[in-house]
Amino acid sequence: MAETSEISGSLVPLARREAMILLEAGYLWLDMGQFDKAREVFAGAAVLMPRSEVPQLALGSLEFAQGRHDKALQAYRAAQRLAPNSGLPRAHVGEALLFMGKVPEALKELKAAMDLDADGDGGRLARALIDAKEAGALPPPAAKK
Repeated sequence: MAETSEISGSLVPLARREAMILLEAGYLWLDMGQFDKAREVFAGAAVLMPRSEVPQLALGSLEFAQGRHDKALQAYRAAQRLAPNSGLPRAHVGEALLFMGKVPEALKELKAAMDLDADGDGGRLARALIDAKEAGALPPPAAKK
């Protein structure tokens, strides 16, 4: 059963189901606006699973939700280094770059995500972001200071 298999490279034995519950708890805190608690959970997951890109994606989502796109990009790049052949980290990198106004670099990452994972989550996210860019919805207008 896939849900009960252990996460390889974990610091302590950690079943996939336990990892999923841990990360879901972090996402619940994030959804409730409890960013410090979400950060604790996601950072703990990153320590427990140092070879998995998933906690890094979660940390990136936390930063992105708070409008800290540069910090989100750092976390997404860390996920990309851990899973260089996965489209999802690249799609998230492209998303952060779009929101930072770095459109050419973003489009390069999004196209790479679609090449790596055309029918998977990364490819679908990348396609949706490109569609939003083509529709004029992204990148968002620069904030007035």
